[in-house]
Amino acid sequence: MTGEPTNEERAERIDTVMQAYCLTLDGRDFEGDEDDFRDLLTDLMHFCERMEIDFNENLRVARDNYEHEREVETGIPNNLGCPECGCILEVSRTDTLLGIDRVIFDCQNCDGTFIRELTVADSPIERAVKCVGCGNLIVRSTARIFYQSDDLAHYIGECCWDERLRD
Repeated sequence: MTGEPTNEERAERIDTVMQAYCLTLDGRDFEGDEDDFRDLLTDLMHFCERMEIDFNENLRVARDNYEHEREVETGIPNNLGCPECGCILEVSRTDTLLGIDRVIFDCQNCDGTFIRELTVADSPIERAVKCVGCGNLIVRSTARIFYQSDDLAHYIGECCWDERLRD
């Protein structure tokens, strides 16, 4: 990870932010007070609401990025390697489909997209395909082939299956 800051440098950046935040509150230095940190998080939530930014989704992605950055720096192997080529998967987003929270990963090496459904601990990472009905990414093993042309299959998920049958 050439050019990337260390985790210590990342923490130092936030120390600077906390110092500036406390100065705006009442002109004092930040001394590690958790109340100040909670106030900052609360204000960030208000800011996200105003800017129409999904705070919770970004917090989930940030947690995954944090774990990834810790694993890279400590040398602990990442269990979220690409099943196709073995390189480290990067979190691209999180979402919920049919009531299931999911993390979507992209492989920068082989351009694969993978999904980990957060229904059980240690759920597997599975290849993702796009649903022809709604465009959502769906787990390939749960998808049905809607139509096939040459060697290219077009998949439909449970998200649109009933809707398509009625048409």
